[in-house]
Amino acid sequence: MKPPSRTEASGPSMLLPRSGYACARCGQMRYSGDMKLTTVRSPQGDLLAYEVAWEDDVVRIRVRPGRRTQKRIVLRADERGYSISAPPWARSQDLENVILQNEHWLRAVHAKSVMERFERLQSGKHVLVLGQRYVIAVGPRGEDGIDHARRTIWIPAGVRDVHTHVYHRMRSFADSHLLQRTAKWAQRTGLHPDRVSIRDQKSRWGSCTSKRHVYLNWRLIQAPQEVMDYVIVHELAHLLHMNHGPAFWQCVAQWMPEWQAQRDWLRLHGRDLFRLRLDSETQG
Repeated sequence: MKPPSRTEASGPSMLLPRSGYACARCGQMRYSGDMKLTTVRSPQGDLLAYEVAWEDDVVRIRVRPGRRTQKRIVLRADERGYSISAPPWARSQDLENVILQNEHWLRAVHAKSVMERFERLQSGKHVLVLGQRYVIAVGPRGEDGIDHARRTIWIPAGVRDVHTHVYHRMRSFADSHLLQRTAKWAQRTGLHPDRVSIRDQKSRWGSCTSKRHVYLNWRLIQAPQEVMDYVIVHELAHLLHMNHGPAFWQCVAQWMPEWQAQRDWLRLHGRDLFRLRLDSETQG
């Protein structure tokens, strides 16, 4: 079902793609679970936007002047992106409350917007493997698999569905590689989960449960190794701290001092990693 182009204070319509604001600075923050809402202001203090952040993704909602006759807070999507406007009497806190009240809606729409991007693979095209571009090519001697030395994903001649073939090769490599990296970091940190599973998560890169089960998104195999390692360390740190408080981030920084750079990479490029999926996944 296509989301409406406009809703009022009961809920927003879409999610803002990430964009920049020249000379902007961040203001106060509010939290709702693991969602963080930050005001973005100009050097003069004018409110420009709201930044909505989850663990590894950020979107921005532009603030627009409301009409004099406007009676409700309105979140709108148009060709210029996503915005929020309000009557003259509305306070910044009122706008923030509307955004926070629609957290679950925002998550659902964000996940849907990610899944709408799809691109079929074929011989000659490229796919990311550990942050590097690998070309898809027909093996001259019947090769079949991922060739890291040549940065090539070989497919046998005569394969009818190249996309599905490459997809399953990537899934298989992701399962083994992510498990190996998690075992390595568990040994290094001394943080050992009771179970590690590689999943096809729709919007999260990883999660850790109170039962000490760690789940990782297989699409991390497309990210650079250090980005993948950051997600693994992030989830292992939850074995000690089931929140995102200061102690949690100190734990992450202990093992990965440059964790912010890796998180920024995911925020900038993470959505593109969801383009690799099966045709059947675009139907749900």
